[in-house]
Amino acid sequence: EFRRKFGVRKKPAKSTIQFLAQKLERTGTLLSECGKNHPEMPEETIAMVRDTLLQSPKKSLQCLSQETGYSYSTCQWAAKKANLRPYKITSVQELGDVDKDKQVRIWASENPHEIAESPLHPQKVGVWCAISGLRIIGPIFFDTTMDSTLHCRMFYDFMQQLDDVELTQGYFQQDSATCHTSSMSLELIESFFLDRVISKKIWPPKSPDLTSPDFFLLGLLKDRVYANKPRMLQHLKDNISAEIRNITEETLQQVLANMQTRVEACLLENSRHFQHLL
Repeated sequence: EFRRKFGVRKKPAKSTIQFLAQKLERTGTLLSECGKNHPEMPEETIAMVRDTLLQSPKKSLQCLSQETGYSYSTCQWAAKKANLRPYKITSVQELGDVDKDKQVRIWASENPHEIAESPLHPQKVGVWCAISGLRIIGPIFFDTTMDSTLHCRMFYDFMQQLDDVELTQGYFQQDSATCHTSSMSLELIESFFLDRVISKKIWPPKSPDLTSPDFFLLGLLKDRVYANKPRMLQHLKDNISAEIRNITEETLQQVLANMQTRVEACLLENSRHFQHLL
């Protein structure tokens, strides 16, 4: 009855009522004995906060404060004045450390009873790229699990993009993943590159830090392609392609020099861990 009459979510605690009763007996009033009165909040501020939250009901107060220039407490008080409440998502299954649904708030005058659905398996896309000192070949995208058959098909696509100099003078380097080093994959690769293949037999075990896609390209793309928060796989693919096109030949020359430094450090450590020397 109290919550319905005064439009609040929680009834006052027993200790609060006891404190107010004692104060009334002691001072004869419930008004604050000291402190300044807060001025009335302008209707324009309340309207701006209300309109912003109704347009973006999942916006946090921190973001609202940054966008409007009002303090966090002002935004919080204006939302209350606008009769908006932050309804939480109630999880009905066990959440892991990576789940952030508990922090989501949906601002509305009444509980929207919104249901947050997520796919059973996350969307993902695989990317295949090759790097030389002059350019990046790719990206070639794939949506299924990598195996030897898929690797051979992508290798064919890769070969179609090489010029004569790259095909006759270039060396092909890859890590020792099983699908990369199966008999079918290696036979295909060696049929084009002959003895110019750096792969399983002469490869230090578990050493991806020697490949420029690993020590350079992967980290660079992860920092950039999610900057505009893509929501669709095609948008993510477009971001990846655009960022790869932005990488200059000068940068690739620096990457090539860095790779030479890594190889020398690997030799110095007799193929053991060498990152501490970089």
